[in-house]
Amino acid sequence: MSFKENLLRKISLDHMRRRVLATLGPMGGGGKIDKRAMRELLSAAGFECTHMRGLELYFQDAILPGEIQPLLVLDNDLPLYHSTVEDVAMRKEPSIKEMISIRNALRILNDADVVVSRKEGSLAFVYEGALARLDLSFDEADIKNLVDEGRAGLDGRDAPSVREILGLFGELLNLDPAPAPLRLDGHDLWGRVSTGTLAGECFGPAVVYSPCEGILRWVDERVELSDPHGVERFLEKARGTRDADLFGASVMIYLGDEVMRGQGPGVPPTEAPTD
Repeated sequence: MSFKENLLRKISLDHMRRRVLATLGPMGGGGKIDKRAMRELLSAAGFECTHMRGLELYFQDAILPGEIQPLLVLDNDLPLYHSTVEDVAMRKEPSIKEMISIRNALRILNDADVVVSRKEGSLAFVYEGALARLDLSFDEADIKNLVDEGRAGLDGRDAPSVREILGLFGELLNLDPAPAPLRLDGHDLWGRVSTGTLAGECFGPAVVYSPCEGILRWVDERVELSDPHGVERFLEKARGTRDADLFGASVMIYLGDEVMRGQGPGVPPTEAPTD
């Protein structure tokens, strides 16, 4: 896959990870995780599935009888075992005959000897495995291709294409959606979130895109949200009632230059595996 395809895939993995995180409740709780998103992550990480005793088990290597390996059970606690498939099946869904054995009963009641992680820890393990299968290295030509595609989208008033490229630059430059006081109807605002002098939230510089107008702006300001005059000045530039610092194709060029200045050839920053 191309660098762009790999980066889009990484953004998709981040989205699936957030979906699962949002549904992870307390240990043993009644909440249900997003199994569809978790299955997609497991597939992206190279896991295969088998069913045994009603369990949905995931493994990375071919299962051989009696072989110890990482095994994840897809349930609300996401336990990741380092054991055999037979042992995991017995501990999770024991038969009456198995429960009669004192040795088995002890293993069923306490699986700390074979459980590697649960919930967020297991999700992080799978997510990192999926990321490791992507080649996120890039060079100047890769970034130039993104810039050229973004400029072509602007010229052709192709809003989906422009939004896609801006999303990729947002990933590369760690840009976040604008906080509520700086949001504008009909505009996409992405910028840097930081802490101000009084420990309040700051936002900017930022890229502003109006899909309906087909207009792209760059606001090269860092504004404290507690500063009403600064917020209004920022919004005036974002709306276009005050001149923006950059406009149109020059914004795409600037974003590409920022990536190369901040990263050089290499790997874009990844999202932390746990929140």
